[in-house]
Amino acid sequence: MMLGDMLAELANEATAERALATFADATALARVQAEAQVHGAAVGAYVATAVRHLLDHGGEELWLDLIGHMSGSPQPGAAAMLAILARAFPNPVRPTPRRQ
Repeated sequence: MMLGDMLAELANEATAERALATFADATALARVQAEAQVHGAAVGAYVATAVRHLLDHGGEELWLDLIGHMSGSPQPGAAAMLAILARAFPNPVRPTPRRQ
């Protein structure tokens, strides 16, 4: 499968949930499902919207990052999918305690 086809799966409401379930780990999957529920959206629609926004507004850095993830991977397609999901749904920032 070509990179464009894989990204189209993530940006399509009908296939985005399946692609997320295939490539995301259980923790990320649960987090995205919870975020979708908070926003009152179906998981596929939520993923597709986030990925389309990223693809539409991501600059050169996004594409260079994807190529970098793919270049050394034995499964470049999976590496690209994981990278785009990580960018669309970054891990929440955990506050660090301040030292006094």
